[in-house]
Amino acid sequence: MELHVITRPEHPQLPFIRSLYESTFPVEERRDWHQFIQLLNEPAMQLSVVMDEGAAIGFVIGWKLGSWYYVEHLAIDPLQRGKKYGEKVMQSVLEAGHGRVILEVERVHDTNSQRRISFYERLGYTIVDIDYHQPPYRKGEAVLPMLLMSHPAITDATEAKAIAGNIRASVYERYY
Repeated sequence: MELHVITRPEHPQLPFIRSLYESTFPVEERRDWHQFIQLLNEPAMQLSVVMDEGAAIGFVIGWKLGSWYYVEHLAIDPLQRGKKYGEKVMQSVLEAGHGRVILEVERVHDTNSQRRISFYERLGYTIVDIDYHQPPYRKGEAVLPMLLMSHPAITDATEAKAIAGNIRASVYERYY
């Protein structure tokens, strides 16, 4: 398994990524595709396609935000799930973030949301103890109640709120 960074809008794996992105994440949890493509030029953002034996099997979107690496999206093709690819990708992400990674997850509302949280907990992530709402991707839309998880644990509420503010300003509001 390898991660390949995508930096150009004509990359041959983008149709696969678009299909997986739009089928995995509801519209309120993702950007419009044209805006997504424009972010390929954003130095802080990194889109990587997950490849295994020459085939695209997933993608991860991350942002370098100060001393933290923020994972905006991770998706593995449903036909490839259960094969430890997500764990391998998150290990690569942890290395890229020099051990300091933060991400958003849905609050527990069904078995899938509980499975996602458990997945990250098995990898050493902990829930950040602040009231967090994902900012909207489009101006005028509502915030979404979510949780932040981090590796290592963030125990200081002031630090957690500062990181959440940086995510809001750098990943969301900057692109309205």
